Amino acid sequence: MSVDMNSQGSDSNEEDYDPNCEEEEEDEDPGDIEDYYIGVANDVEQQGADAFDPEEYQFTCLTYKESESTLNEHMVSLASTLKVSHAVAKLVLVSFHWQVSEILERHKSNSAQLLVEARVQPTSSKHTMVHSSHHCAVCMQFVRKENLLSLACQHQFCRSCWEQHCTVLVKDGVGVGISCMAQDCPLRTPEDFVFPLLPSEELKDKYRRYLFRDYVE
Repeated sequence: MSVDMNSQGSDSNEEDYDPNCEEEEEDEDPGDIEDYYIGVANDVEQQGADAFDPEEYQFTCLTYKESESTLNEHMVSLASTLKVSHAVAKLVLVSFHWQVSEILERHKSNSAQLLVEARVQPTSSKHTMVHSSHHCAVCMQFVRKENLLSLACQHQFCRSCWEQHCTVLVKDGVGVGISCMAQDCPLRTPEDFVFPLLPSEELKDKYRRYLFRDYVE
């Protein structure tokens, strides 16, 4: 007796195949998905709250008077330690970004080099001897000795040229950055040197504001 194998296999496959079976397997209960994500949002938020941010740091905002008081305390203490004027101590603090501990360490190791790096004292190789002739190196005019002014570098200029130099720079918004007029001389002018050279109270007030700006930056 002959048997149609193709027919038999076809019948068998048709009997076993259920068209709804794949749909039942693919369909998932929406409730299961929702249950899976329950609490995930809260976990993410908690992770964000507890995560460490390396760029985050604690700070305190000071008022103008509080800032000024803090600066003055450091200035007075450092001036006493370095045996310099208050104005020079401020320039040293600014040069080293008010890192008092670093300044004290450098002072212990080499106090002279500290002042050179702060641009308040010249290096020994650049120290200029006082000229016997009383002439200004800017306007080239001969002036009386008492009208010649200089910083620690001993570069002498007449009072009139110094006044003009400081006035122009303050009008341009310069504070701590006022320096010696000699070419390639890096020395900065302390505030007690500049204030008497400014011709008006308005300029002195501006200079005072620019100094404070530079001190706290």
